[in-house]
Amino acid sequence: MAKRLRLHGRVQGVFCRAYCSQYARLLKIHGAASNLADGTVQVFLNIDDPEMIRRYVSYLINNPKDFTFYGRIESVEEDDYSGSITGDYQF
Repeated sequence: MAKRLRLHGRVQGVFCRAYCSQYARLLKIHGAASNLADGTVQVFLNIDDPEMIRRYVSYLINNPKDFTFYGRIESVEEDDYSGSITGDYQF
């Protein structure tokens, strides 16, 4: 089962999709990210390991590797997803 995340905050036009990709690659997670019309970023992760998802979200919020990101993630919604992994930024 895949996961879908919705990132809220200052997340568009600030390298958020590339930032999400960097942490996914670091953790060897495949997925995709897209900007949505409501100003959020949607991230699909092809993983169902709760600990790995928790680590990924923590990395996005805290940026322990100091990857380039000019925005701020204020909250993250998470739900199960069973569709295809699509997005304009694949990783």
